[in-house]
Order: sequence, then structure tokens, then C-alpha cells
Amino acid sequence: MKKISLLLIGSVFAMSSTTLVSCSSNKQEASAADHAKVEQFLQKAVATDRFELMAGMMAADQGKKVDAYGQQLVHVHSRTSPVLESMAKQRRVELPNEMPSEKKAIVDSLETKEGEAFDQTFTDAQLEVQKETVALYEQAEKELKDQEIQAFIDQVLPVLKQHLAEAQELKNAVASK
Repeated sequence: MKKISLLLIGSVFAMSSTTLVSCSSNKQEASAADHAKVEQFLQKAVATDRFELMAGMMAADQGKKVDAYGQQLVHVHSRTSPVLESMAKQRRVELPNEMPSEKKAIVDSLETKEGEAFDQTFTDAQLEVQKETVALYEQAEKELKDQEIQAFIDQVLPVLKQHLAEAQELKNAVASK
């Protein structure tokens, strides 16, 4: 009887150990998947912030009707960029050194424009970039479990939505001339 009880206890222990290892493995897989989502969000958000800073500086300097909007972009993104970079560093997320090629192409195009042509190119680009950025943050808000990033999104998303609305108004104002 003792032999059967010991065998039974041993087999229960073996099954529970396997279950614990399996649960631990599932948590690690979930954690790795969460980290990948955090990494992707931070990389894209930092790249967008860098673009917004550069485009905002150009608009503040070269724009006719878009200079105030450009200054606003510089003001906001010069504050959000260090926070994003700090969160990335804390999470050991490697950030790209260069701007994505599609954003670099916009900057290159803006560098060749002046006056109303600059304003038109800038507002077209801003409307698309703001739509992409709001979508990125909304997706992260739904998918990411990182509380610090969620708090950051809660603060920044309303500002980004305001930028989107202003970009639409600015595009309409520039187009109506």
C-alpha cells in the first residue's frame, strides 16, 4: 500500500512539475511576444518623433502658413522623444540610428521646396504621418500590457489626435489658396 501511495505521489508530483514547466514556458513565450510588441512600438514611435522634430523645425523655419504648427510639433516632440528613448533603453530596445526611408524621402522633398510649395508638401505629408501615428498609438493602447507605456500613451494620444485634426485644418487652409 505504501508502495502504491509513493508511486501515486511521485506521479502526481511529476505531472505537476511538467505543468509548472509548461506554464512557465507559456509565460516566457507570452513575455517574449509582449516584448516584441513593445520593441516594435518604441522603434516606430521614436522614428516618428524624430521625423516630426525635423519636419517641425523645417516648417518653423521655411513655412509660410505652417510655421506655427511646425513650432508646436517641435515643442511636443522635443519632450516626448527623450521619454520614448528612456523607455527603450530601460527595456533594452535597440533604436534605429536613421530615419525610415519613407520619412527620409519626405524630408528630402521638403528640402527642395519653398513658400507655398513647401506648405503644400508639408501638409500633405503631415496628414498622412499623423494618421499613421494615431493608428500606431491606438493599436499599442489595445495590445501592450506595459503600464508605463500605457500611461505615456494615455498622456500623448489626445495630443496626437489634436495634431491630426490641426493637420487636416491646415491642409484645407493651404489647399484653398
